[in-house]
Amino acid sequence: MTTATLRRWGGAIAVSLPKKVLAMLGLRAGAELEVKVTEGNIVLSPARRRYRLTRLEKEQRALERVTTGRLVDKEWLEAPARGRERL
Repeated sequence: MTTATLRRWGGAIAVSLPKKVLAMLGLRAGAELEVKVTEGNIVLSPARRRYRLTRLEKEQRALERVTTGRLVDKEWLEAPARGRERL
């Protein structure tokens, strides 16, 4: 078990996480965490990424340049509707 220390930081209290813990989770300074209180315990979890459409489109174009063509899934595009989706 690893422990962390609460420290005063300006008008707030901050927790300092050990480098080993951060490395195990792939986190670094500036990473966002979700903070929950569960049964009297503080639970810190990496925050879910929220993607913006513009960022996803930019990444798609970059992938298409690398793969020299559009990335499409013909089987999915040609499949009949299975629910209430509208095409």
